Order: sequence, then C-alpha cells, then structure tokens
Amino acid sequence: MQTLIDLLSKNEGVALLNHYLASKESENVVQLAYLFQQGMRGLPTFDYYQQLATLFIESKSFPTALIAQIKTNDTLSFFTPALQLKENFNKTDHLQRNALHYLFAENQRTANSLPFNYLRSMMLFESNETLRSALCQRDDKNLTPIEVYLFFNKKLTALPPHEFTALLALIEIESKQQAVDTTNYIAKIKNIGKLCRSQALGISSDQQRLILIAIYFSKPVTEIVNEIN
Repeated sequence: MQTLIDLLSKNEGVALLNHYLASKESENVVQLAYLFQQGMRGLPTFDYYQQLATLFIESKSFPTALIAQIKTNDTLSFFTPALQLKENFNKTDHLQRNALHYLFAENQRTANSLPFNYLRSMMLFESNETLRSALCQRDDKNLTPIEVYLFFNKKLTALPPHEFTALLALIEIESKQQAVDTTNYIAKIKNIGKLCRSQALGISSDQQRLILIAIYFSKPVTEIVNEIN
C-alpha cells in the first residue's frame, strides 16, 4: 500500500498501473478500497480516483473479492463505470452472487434507501444489457437479486415512493426475461414472517414488503399473509 500511496503523491500514472498489475488480487482489492476512500473525500477528487480505479480494473479484471463489497449506494456509484466494462455486472463469486445480490441484501444503516431508481435509470437511458442479465442471475440458493431483497433484506421500512416505483419497474424487467421460480417458496415466505415478527411488525396486507412479494409472484397479498401465518 505504501508504494501505491507514494506513487499517487507523485502522480506517476504508468508506474501506478504497473504496480497494480504486478500486485496479487487480494492486494488489488485493498488498493481499490483505498482509491474508493480517497474518492469519497470530496467532489474534486472523486472523478480522478474513480477514473483511476476504472483504468486498473479495465487493464486487469474485476477482482472477485470486490463483488461482495458493492453494498452501498456510494460503492455502486464509484464502481459503476468499472462494472459496466467487460460484463462485470454479470461476474459472480464463489456463492454465484453478482454485485446486485450483495447490494440488494445489504441492510444499510444510513437513511439512504437502496438505489433501485438509479439502476432503473441506467437500464432505461444507457446500453446495459449486462445489467439486465445480472438482474436475472441466480445465486447458489437459487435467488435472483430481487428475491434476495424481498426475502432476506432486514430493512423492512417502506421504500420512498420513487424507489418503490423503480423496484416495480425492475420486477417487470425481470419478469419479461424469465419466469418466476417457486422453488423453496414456502421456506422464503416463512423467513419473511420471522423477520416481521423479530421487528414487532404486523403481518398484514398493507405491509409494503408483502405487497411487493405478492406482485412478484402475481398472487393476492391476502394469500401471502395466510401462507406466512
């Protein structure tokens, strides 16, 4: 890391790239994390460090261990240009999870909600077939990223209206590409029931997460409630 920091201070572009290329993948993850941290210090530095991280990843590969670190709006924003390269949104780790799986699973402690609107905008206004494909990928538990959110994200507070609408659009995008898989459906439903009870939330037809599950599976929300109970 000290070599990277020294080269950054001297703005040695070629030497920086060569150092990154010569480093192990585990070291690359630490180096990219450092660039992310520096980029988050302020707008004047964001573009520089983002472009540098993108160059590094384009020149080598998207480190597999970095996939699980895409857990917040900030990490997604910073690494979006790199994720758009070489079908990196489709790249998976040992759990067959892509970046969207981890992003949708993360229970962010900040006031920010998940960036469904950001992702929908990318799909609508840019060429992002890889992103559409990533939305349909299944992990080793047979879950798509949206299913990970629906059944395992512990943040059960209602989404803001614009994010709720965007998630509905993402559900529609997925449904047009592949049929819903009902494998282990009951077990998934029981899990969301446990989450509701653990947070002292009522299991009723006006609970937003249950409404989303009903929409995803094209079932009456009252049926979802009955199946949980």
